[in-house]
Amino acid sequence: MFKDKFQFYRLMDKAGAVGNSGGGSGDNSDGSGNTNDDNSNNDKSQSDALREMNAKLMSRIDALETKLGGKGSNDQDDPDLADKARLEREARDKKVAESGSLERALKFTMQSKDWVKTNESLLPKTVQGIFDEAEKENYGSSVEKADAIKVGIVQEFFAQQENLDLLTDTQKIALDDFKKLTKNDKQQRVGQVFDNIFEPTFEALRREKRAALVAKGLGNKSNGESAYEQKMIERSKSKYMRGK
Repeated sequence: MFKDKFQFYRLMDKAGAVGNSGGGSGDNSDGSGNTNDDNSNNDKSQSDALREMNAKLMSRIDALETKLGGKGSNDQDDPDLADKARLEREARDKKVAESGSLERALKFTMQSKDWVKTNESLLPKTVQGIFDEAEKENYGSSVEKADAIKVGIVQEFFAQQENLDLLTDTQKIALDDFKKLTKNDKQQRVGQVFDNIFEPTFEALRREKRAALVAKGLGNKSNGESAYEQKMIERSKSKYMRGK
């Protein structure tokens, strides 16, 4: 390409020289007083030919620069290879992340009914309504649906002062910032709030309630504990009520 540009400039110089030939006096007549028509026509033909060549060269230069992306040297091709590798790596990482998000979203929605039923005493009464309303909506993906549900859960759960009081000052600030976001921004960021604020707080509340019930002797027993207790009751009846 540089060879063409240098040739272009040389041809331009030559064209200028031809265009200016015979200048100065503006008189192209020879000593006999006759106009040198042959030389004038020859110079004009050369000038036209040079202009045509210049136009073709410029067209070739433009085509080459477009093909090379405006680069003047092949030495700059290496960064393009690095950029290509980086873009491919980012695309793979994004695909993996999207796959993981989809898997978590499907798991969340599939287990939601059991989760709400199991934790009914700890959740606001409006949470079940959030899941019901989500079933009526049309979402672009399972991830979008799960995020919308999580936004609703976070907002309803921390709308109760007793749950809000469980947060640290740092968590309260983060939650306040979250509440100020737009609907779309909330859905994009709810994953972090749900995982880092809601779930730890909900788990702490669950343990607290469980401990309180156990202390009162009202704690829910496991299946094994219940079976063992029933077995001991039946044995006691058999031993002490045999003669009655």
